[in-house]
Amino acid sequence: MRVAERVVILLIIALLLGGALWLYSSVKQAEEERLQTQEQLQKEEELRNEAKTNDWREIYPNTIKIVVGEVEVNASVADELAERIRGLSNTPFLPEYVVKLFMFGSKGGHDIWMKDMNYPIDIIWATEDGEIVHIEENISPDTFPDSFSSPVPAWFVIETKAGFVDQNQIAIGDRILLPEQ
Repeated sequence: MRVAERVVILLIIALLLGGALWLYSSVKQAEEERLQTQEQLQKEEELRNEAKTNDWREIYPNTIKIVVGEVEVNASVADELAERIRGLSNTPFLPEYVVKLFMFGSKGGHDIWMKDMNYPIDIIWATEDGEIVHIEENISPDTFPDSFSSPVPAWFVIETKAGFVDQNQIAIGDRILLPEQ
């Protein structure tokens, strides 16, 4: 093999190695940029969630402290017909320890539907003295126009973030405690 052929072969090998090295560094750089973008998106999502947690009072401004089972929560009260009909419809989210308390003022099955809902919820029915008599869990907005009601007459209905009942081990027979009126 002549010197010129060896030089050509060495140049080809050098070019191939250089190309492979360039391709490897390009792929590595693209992966690093993808990871940075993913981390940035995750940080932005965390900030949005933190803002939601801090801004819940803007969506649920008039709340009272109640106890559901053993858990103290902030209850947005619906004690007028228009408020009970609207419920949580069109709200963007429900913080973990904020609930909607429907005060009906009479015994009944008190149907609840998922009209214009943006997230799933747990629903709890309780008697006038606060005993929980029926629970429906993880009710999806997709269930509309179906409605859910208690087979046992209830006085109050509480809507919570989906998973609240399971997470806090709420069960039939537990109680809700309201502030003295």
